[in-house]
Amino acid sequence: MKRYSSLLFATCTYAILSLASPFATAQIDNTTPEWKTQQNRGQMEDAANQAAVKQVKIPKEVKVSVDVEKPRGVMAPWVMAVHGLASDAHLSEPAVIQLLRNAGITTVRYPGGRIADTYHWSTNRPSNWQGLDHPNVGYAAGNDLGSFSKFMEQVGTTIFTVNYGSNSLGAGPAEPAEAAAWVAYMNGSPSDTKMIPSSGGNDWQTVGYWAGLRTAAPLATDDGKNFLRIQHPTPFGIRYWEIGNEVFENGYFGGEGLEEDLHALYPKDAKENAKQRRKNAALGPEAYGKNFQQFAQAMKAVDPRIKVGISLDKPLAGEISRNEWSTQDPVTGKYIQAPSVSVKEDFNRGIDWDKGALSAACNEVDFIALHWYASDTTQDSGYKELDTFKLLSAPQDTLRQILMGLVDQMQKNCGQKARSIQVAFTEVGVAPWVKIRDDDQVATGLFAADLYPSLVEYGVVNADWGELHNGFLDENNNPKPPYFGMQMVHGLMNFNDALVAATSSSSLLSVHASKRADGSIGVMLINKDGKNGTTVKLQINGAAPSPKGVRLDYGKSNPPDGMSVQGKAMDGLSNSMTIPMPPFTATVIVIPKAQ
Repeated sequence: MKRYSSLLFATCTYAILSLASPFATAQIDNTTPEWKTQQNRGQMEDAANQAAVKQVKIPKEVKVSVDVEKPRGVMAPWVMAVHGLASDAHLSEPAVIQLLRNAGITTVRYPGGRIADTYHWSTNRPSNWQGLDHPNVGYAAGNDLGSFSKFMEQVGTTIFTVNYGSNSLGAGPAEPAEAAAWVAYMNGSPSDTKMIPSSGGNDWQTVGYWAGLRTAAPLATDDGKNFLRIQHPTPFGIRYWEIGNEVFENGYFGGEGLEEDLHALYPKDAKENAKQRRKNAALGPEAYGKNFQQFAQAMKAVDPRIKVGISLDKPLAGEISRNEWSTQDPVTGKYIQAPSVSVKEDFNRGIDWDKGALSAACNEVDFIALHWYASDTTQDSGYKELDTFKLLSAPQDTLRQILMGLVDQMQKNCGQKARSIQVAFTEVGVAPWVKIRDDDQVATGLFAADLYPSLVEYGVVNADWGELHNGFLDENNNPKPPYFGMQMVHGLMNFNDALVAATSSSSLLSVHASKRADGSIGVMLINKDGKNGTTVKLQINGAAPSPKGVRLDYGKSNPPDGMSVQGKAMDGLSNSMTIPMPPFTATVIVIPKAQ
């Protein structure tokens, strides 16, 4: 990781329990117990206060207060991230690198979501899908691990999702040794003679063997491994490794089974999946937790510095994970929810999965990997079109519910270990199946702008917007609204900068504030009302701002200039300011330190 090598191995612990981060910064000391207690209490009070003043229409005037001396979290180097796919034909195009840099993106997840559990890095060939005679997806040319590694290094770093579901033959479950060899290739030294235990009939050689491939030049006659020979002597030092993708979708809770998992074999007739795999103990959370430990131990035997993550579901009580709003009530004419699985049997599946997996694996868990796609739709559209009000409320409402549910599971199942477990959202965004009206597209950008600082405040260490080419860029590499939302976050702060306390008198006006490494202050204001503007009365406490700064605006009436949001000079800055905010608009004000 060339651009961020000085930070990649910095000591940091983003414990969601305390919402604190002992990440070393020049401007604050956030390592003390008193600071952690203050941050925890303050964050929850801020969220509760904003939730208590929900409004349908933004008032004509909103009071905003910023306290520079009260820290709320530090942005980790891996937070600003996107979800990449080995099947994406445009993944590593040259234009993508500069676009990601311009948006402040430092991390690209690989090899993807569902594709991960059939992915085999050392052969660049997927195993067959769920007992069939063919894979479910292929890899795009130029997206093998060697090529991706060179691309990734130009962006920053990655979070890898390790194959948990299948071995290279597609005849049994994935091998921890394969994951360990992957760590050896990325992080190992060619001189390391440590053996990687053979398994599944495969000789996984030594750490030095795989690291030597990374270092070597391609052979004149390709032996099938030239794609791994990339002449890179320096280890990449990849820190975060997730074991499996959405493993809870493996069929244990019924349905078709969206994730490959050969810890139980598939029936010849796919129609028999539910009957043979539902509640099969080999697919259950306790089994995953025990297997997770084997992966973690094998991988850390190669590099004890890595962090290994467990795949959990959103632990929301009373929630059904699959929502299909497609049935029309014959009496009222309204569309009603038609869950594809039994309400009785699926009611608390997220909690059930998380409890079982954590209780079996906590001792080896370094971070928890969650996925969350906001998907609320409007009743008037037959539950097909995006509900922008709920979407833009989600960073304060739904996110808090998810994380508080997770805290509950961690405390109950992990004890004191919970205090050192980090949290990552390895997929996050707006559900791709939800229809978004043209006038509401900008709301997804405002959601991204509000979400990422909120995640930082809660201590989340990584958030991969899904997907790189779908939700973030189109196939021609034109930015979509979330791209510009991320640019606004990048305008507010960079990694290693600190968020500070900020409150708003209206739930329809989000506010985030930062204290940057250069001593300047950033303030982000987001008007979440799509029809009405407001006037913000901004008060900044604990700092002496310069009278001149920069303002960035993005929204319905402030479209981006080409590929980026351009900053404009702003005069008359002070501790007390009046700022007009049009409908559906995000504004970032960067205020230099007074000379």
